[in-house]
Amino acid sequence: MHVREATTDDTKRWNAFVEAEGGSFFHYFEWKTLYEERHWQYIPLILEGDSKEIIGIFPLVKIKGFLHAQLVSLPEGASGGFILNKNLTDREKQHALRLFFDSINEQYSKGCSSLYLKENLSLQDACCTQPTLLLTQNGFTFRGYTRSQLPCTYRLELSTSFENDIWKDLWGKYLRNHIRKSQKQGVVIRQDTKLHYTEEIITMLSLVYKRFQRIPPSREELLLRLTTFKGKTKVWIAFLDDAPIATLVCYYDCSSICYASKLGYKPHAREHYTTVSLFSEAIGDACESRYHYFDFGTTDTPTLARWKEQFKPVKIPMRIYEKRYSGIRTVFEKTPAMLRWSLENPRYVWDHRKRLLQKLIK
Repeated sequence: MHVREATTDDTKRWNAFVEAEGGSFFHYFEWKTLYEERHWQYIPLILEGDSKEIIGIFPLVKIKGFLHAQLVSLPEGASGGFILNKNLTDREKQHALRLFFDSINEQYSKGCSSLYLKENLSLQDACCTQPTLLLTQNGFTFRGYTRSQLPCTYRLELSTSFENDIWKDLWGKYLRNHIRKSQKQGVVIRQDTKLHYTEEIITMLSLVYKRFQRIPPSREELLLRLTTFKGKTKVWIAFLDDAPIATLVCYYDCSSICYASKLGYKPHAREHYTTVSLFSEAIGDACESRYHYFDFGTTDTPTLARWKEQFKPVKIPMRIYEKRYSGIRTVFEKTPAMLRWSLENPRYVWDHRKRLLQKLIK
């Protein structure tokens, strides 16, 4: 067995392995285009046997910062790391992982502060709190769960009978009334199959980033998100008086999961309960299309968590691991975020200065 970096010539084999072995939508090779639009280095590692059969894949993204770089196992999505052939024994899996980690340590870890790994998730992980032994044995530290179990994702199990099993039996009156009010106020949801409203969609997605004080992706990146995965993307738009006021981009993979990827809306859209109507339409369509799960994507704030919980999905805390390569570079990595937080919480920082300093250099 040997590890090498996959090329675009491996795209079909790579994607076929992702689908056969239960990977997520964010494992598809085409994410290379989106990551490179951000000037990040995409490192798609592939483990092959003597007969060139794929035994495992390990996609990484190298993100350069000030005096350091980070290796991240798929920044997009709530889960995503290595995928190994399901038929491998535990001993074979351990050997395969060691080959991956040896290759990463030798070829890609130079100048890096750390490697972050988001483990692949399923509904069974909702109650799992113990770290994976295969990872801790290879030098990873399980970051554990916070009291709020954030960051997390939410996954809703679907039914072929949306009206009976989800609308009537699962969702509460409060949510149903909001969706009805949206319809009564004239909000209409349509699918934009030919992307006639591309500019409006990009504008609304950018507005949400700015509303939460985040730098929005470039227009080119947002356009790539809409066009890269042809046949696996649906764009839903909410109209009021024939004007688009909100949009929801969903990704669909062959493992029967629908991912709510990006939500964008104009300020007055919330007044018309438009966002819940968009999700209701997308969930109903996923049921009709016989998808098994609806995934609400990464959730990292209590407010967003409460909003998603009204749809009655299962909460699955993200399983994040870290392997540090350099203590000094880790300080450079973490300092900007800690400075921003310190400016917002000066009293707490002063009262706990010794413990925070120890945590920073640990």
